[in-house]
Amino acid sequence: MKAKILFIILIIGLLTPSISGCRILNINSTSEVDFKEKKSRIPIAGCWVSENYINSIKYFKSPKKAQGNSLLIIIPQWTNEKATIMYDFHDDFDYFTIVENQNIYEIWEKHVNLKTNLYSIIEVISSTKIKIGEFVLIKINPIMVKDFFHQGLKSEILIQEELLFKGNYLTSEGKEVEFKNDGQLKGLDGFHFYAPNNDYYDEGMQVDQMILVKSKKDFGWKDLEFYGFKFNMDTLEIYKLNCIVFDSTSQNCAEVEFGELKYRLMRK
Repeated sequence: MKAKILFIILIIGLLTPSISGCRILNINSTSEVDFKEKKSRIPIAGCWVSENYINSIKYFKSPKKAQGNSLLIIIPQWTNEKATIMYDFHDDFDYFTIVENQNIYEIWEKHVNLKTNLYSIIEVISSTKIKIGEFVLIKINPIMVKDFFHQGLKSEILIQEELLFKGNYLTSEGKEVEFKNDGQLKGLDGFHFYAPNNDYYDEGMQVDQMILVKSKKDFGWKDLEFYGFKFNMDTLEIYKLNCIVFDSTSQNCAEVEFGELKYRLMRK
């Protein structure tokens, strides 16, 4: 199970000169762009995620269900600096840059020794909403953490913690539990941290999953416990995971299901 639930440990996205399966069409341009010109501040700098992803999270409360057909972009503070785009919370690419052209912000795909391509125009709808290609994106302000089990953009950016988990809950025994948007966890059976999975494009990812950690610091593999979860209205249910199909070739669990219900938490 460990080897295949590396979603929080490994950077799966590979930086390559082209993107396969993208839903935004690259636009070849013969225009010359001076990427060394004086930098200017970008008023729409920050983290943006597709509106359909946020709506799905709020309605279905399932990162697995929301993952497909989503886009995230981190726009830098200044033009001609690297911008990062992530598709479906799986692959992220940082070979983009933002250029201001007659008060319009453009995303350019830039590779060493290759022709630059105009990737997309950024249509500014408001201070909290933009459009890139077919995607309408909403500005969010998630916390970013990098440690033993937060490595790679899809793990370092704590979106589920902010959108889905943050808040106070009560156990079946009436004890108070708090999930913080920075990944801290208080009041749940000695656990100190939690980390929901964003990426389900792998074996053994048939249900929504999370990691719970009991160690306060200097934690390693031995401190990580893997669980499944689901929301039933305002109730968070956390389950043990059962491996129902084992892949003898890869020595990993290929298919899992919810096992024993460990915790039922009612949001206050």
